[in-house]
Amino acid sequence: MPISHVVDHDAQQVRITASGVCRLEDLVALLATIAAAGAFGYAQRVDARAVTTLPSSDETRRVVALVARLRAEHGHARTACITTSDVAFGMGRMYATLSAETDPGFMVFRNAEEADAWLGISSESRSLESPLGY
Repeated sequence: MPISHVVDHDAQQVRITASGVCRLEDLVALLATIAAAGAFGYAQRVDARAVTTLPSSDETRRVVALVARLRAEHGHARTACITTSDVAFGMGRMYATLSAETDPGFMVFRNAEEADAWLGISSESRSLESPLGY
């Protein structure tokens, strides 16, 4: 899956953009990279509107377990996942349900503005962070 991310230590935010096929290996590598950067406890904005294929239900459960371990180690933060796909929205809701106790700050949105408001990201900071197009 083509994936990019930007860590803003000053704002304590991670901005992630994903497209194409979303593979478990890619998600695991991304999470490890964010944790190694000391940013797993930061607010995360995941733009998944261009993702075409998602992990399976079993793979999603594996991600829930991994994130639970990372949250226990690095702390809790809000994560907003933005998608326009009905299937991806449903999978995001499934993740939110499965991780309600270990990652209670996860929400899936269909609208970037609503996600940003929930994360507390202002329109001014979005315009300054143009490398990812939002």
